[in-house]
Amino acid sequence: MPINNAPDAASYLADDIDARPSQATATSSVQSGWDAAGSLSTSSDFPTEVKFEENKHQVFKFLDESGPFAIYKQHFLKQKTSGKRSYVCIGANCPLCVKLEDRPENKRAFTVVTLNSPEGMQRQMLISGARLYQALHAAHYSPQGPLTKGYWAVVRIGKGPQTNYTVTPIKERDLDEDWNLDAAAAAKVVEASEVYTRGLIKEHSFEELDEIADSLI
Repeated sequence: MPINNAPDAASYLADDIDARPSQATATSSVQSGWDAAGSLSTSSDFPTEVKFEENKHQVFKFLDESGPFAIYKQHFLKQKTSGKRSYVCIGANCPLCVKLEDRPENKRAFTVVTLNSPEGMQRQMLISGARLYQALHAAHYSPQGPLTKGYWAVVRIGKGPQTNYTVTPIKERDLDEDWNLDAAAAAKVVEASEVYTRGLIKEHSFEELDEIADSLI
């Protein structure tokens, strides 16, 4: 059935490109749920993150009944010695915002079972930026939603600023014939998979971020 009273997702893409860092809350800078997402780890202890390849469909079962298990803003900063690293923004007076004048991106994290991973069916984190979240939000509030109903194929199209995602519903009965996936095996993996919690997203203290900022100036 369609889900009514859907939060407006029209501004999500602009938020990531144009918005200044949000103000800190009195609690954690990592929140959870569909409402929090609108406002702005596999069975091992070290969950893997879904990685998308252009034009390759990936089939998922979404497990979070209340929406993303974590919603936060993330800095992605080039290190002086090795590549880039990500840090959760703590909001008002965040040293990475203030000292480095870096603009964090909105992130929403989902618990999924990936059905067609090269490593086999497995529980993973799907961390979405603005474009992917916009597509997932539309799918969740479509007549085929919510996201926890059935299965979904997600494909990334384009690169860089031209990147877009398409999210297509899949009925369980079509997994075998249309996607060559074992529906019974998928159901077993889904049943054995627990949802992640927001504590999985690592947060640094103000003092730690201040030290990191100073090291990158």
